[in-house]
Amino acid sequence: MRNCRDLYFQIEERMSSRKPKLVLLLVVLSVVFSVWLTLGGSRKEVQDEMRQSRSEQCGDNFTEVSEITFVKSLLAKRAPKFRKEDCSISPGTQKLTAKEIYSKEKCIQNFKLDHARGSGQFWSGDTQYIRHTHHKYLTSQSLVLDVGGNKGEDADAMIQAFHPGIYVILEPINSLFTKLTDKFKSQDNVILYNFGLAAKDDTFFVNVVGHGGDATSVFTGNKGGKCNLKVYNTTQFMQRLGVPCYDVDLITINCEGCEFEILETLIASGLISHFQHVQFATHPLLTRLEKPVERYCEIQQKLARTHIIEYQYKFCWETWKRKDIK
Repeated sequence: MRNCRDLYFQIEERMSSRKPKLVLLLVVLSVVFSVWLTLGGSRKEVQDEMRQSRSEQCGDNFTEVSEITFVKSLLAKRAPKFRKEDCSISPGTQKLTAKEIYSKEKCIQNFKLDHARGSGQFWSGDTQYIRHTHHKYLTSQSLVLDVGGNKGEDADAMIQAFHPGIYVILEPINSLFTKLTDKFKSQDNVILYNFGLAAKDDTFFVNVVGHGGDATSVFTGNKGGKCNLKVYNTTQFMQRLGVPCYDVDLITINCEGCEFEILETLIASGLISHFQHVQFATHPLLTRLEKPVERYCEIQQKLARTHIIEYQYKFCWETWKRKDIK
């Protein structure tokens, strides 16, 4: 009995000596559990905030106006004087002549000087607004195609000044497109599409950068982001719009590097002859553009076959007028 009693007291003593340790262990576990719950909640909140931020940057999901199949011909809306009996297109000669090659090489050689001069002059004072004010030929019967609508600054300026009958805007970045939709929701003459143009159909994932996405480009090493944007073949879009069957008064292009593929495609297909005026911004310093200076200088030579310069700030902004337009 004594042995049993001694054993009992020994066990009790050992348990008593461990109670503080057990209590401490329970307290530590309780604290760890509380921290885990807090961090778990914080992590969820951060993830929710990131998702919300990404949603605000990227905009809403794609809709029917993000699909090329939604594009409708504008032929019925064009006045008879703008229509063509022959809706076929004739691809032009792509090979440069000896004279054109010489001029192209001179253009390439003078890039640094011309780019510095052109950019400096264009962004000096109010000169930049020539892209808005120059187009006094626009009337209530005119059709304008704006590739790279961005926040709608250019569109709003020209609509307010000249009241063109139809103003088509293309903007692939969803967040900017949503703002454009809200901005022009009361203007029946504005048609909006949530995609861009290129040499071929494609989809990109990019990070939206700049003020609200206005500097986003697939030519800056910006691929691989979370925001989805679509582009479609330029020729396919124009044909769906009905362009071979009528003239477009003005196409204005400002799309952070896509101007090269668009102009090259319009020229190669022969569609360029259906645009009375061609205005475009050039972005020759984007890091992922392939040979931008050489391409710009070649575009100059080929565009000069059908159009003449109205104003030009080389490698920055310019407008050309078709040779038969007075």
